[in-house]
Amino acid sequence: MQQRSPHSRLIILALLLCLLTTSIIAPTLAQEDDPVSSWDGNRRFTILVLGMDRRPGARDTLNVRTDAILLLSVNPAEQTVGILHMPRDIHMTTPYTDDFIRINTLLVEGEKLQEDYGPYYAMDTYQYNLGMYVDRYIAFDFAAFTTIVDTVGGIDVYVPYAIVDDIFPDMNYGYDPLYLAPGLHRFDGYEALQYARTRHGDNDIMRGERQMQVMLGIFRRIAENNLMPSLLMQAPQLLDSLRGNIYTDLNLPELLQLGNYAMTLPEENIRVGSIDVDYRIYHPLPGGSTVFIPDRETLPELLAEVFGERYFE
Repeated sequence: MQQRSPHSRLIILALLLCLLTTSIIAPTLAQEDDPVSSWDGNRRFTILVLGMDRRPGARDTLNVRTDAILLLSVNPAEQTVGILHMPRDIHMTTPYTDDFIRINTLLVEGEKLQEDYGPYYAMDTYQYNLGMYVDRYIAFDFAAFTTIVDTVGGIDVYVPYAIVDDIFPDMNYGYDPLYLAPGLHRFDGYEALQYARTRHGDNDIMRGERQMQVMLGIFRRIAENNLMPSLLMQAPQLLDSLRGNIYTDLNLPELLQLGNYAMTLPEENIRVGSIDVDYRIYHPLPGGSTVFIPDRETLPELLAEVFGERYFE
């Protein structure tokens, strides 16, 4: 049975607040008068959140792998919100081929077909494998992430156990070993990125838990210090510094509506989950290798628990 996070409401608020903050400065934000981009507040609304593995200095492109993959779904009919973490080593088939593809490469595969199609290729793939519609996406790179954390003055994160990663990758395809003692830490943007990305000491599922911690830290920093007015005032400068680092087809009215919705939602109505060892199986490939794929027998149970019994509507 999937366990609910004790901080689930703060996590969802953190995600929505980060979406709101980044959308204010996103150069590709959908136009408010776009007739196909208005959420009515009544139907289910699902957003794909992608953290891109793109180093500083890389050109403005979506042709990159993803480090963080989250699916966030709002269900007004049942007054619930669900967040699903998808480990990047999971493999899925796309609607266009029977071959299994590692999900952190979906942006790359989509960009090979057509420039700027990567996010929609990923959305189509998740729809095909999970059996639920994905409405929007937001993708951001390392520079966007570190800038946002630094802009709010850093974040406080409790590290529950020692982190030892001798081969943590630096920003120039070398190594920057990471060692963290258990306890409370104040992270700047780069340190928060390290904590969210490290995985050599454990696995992608535990890394997903750290990513949730970092999102929570961002929310707490903004909320406890009443930083939103300041962030709004800094929007023009942030736009200049992050142009080409954030991509989304969400519009501002949708994000405001989502934020208001989350603020009034009871904590017991917010659910989180991950495609962890209980919901994935080994699948053999030609040549003798094996990959993790979602377990078709247990996956519907997870989706129903996180998103509601009628998640497919």
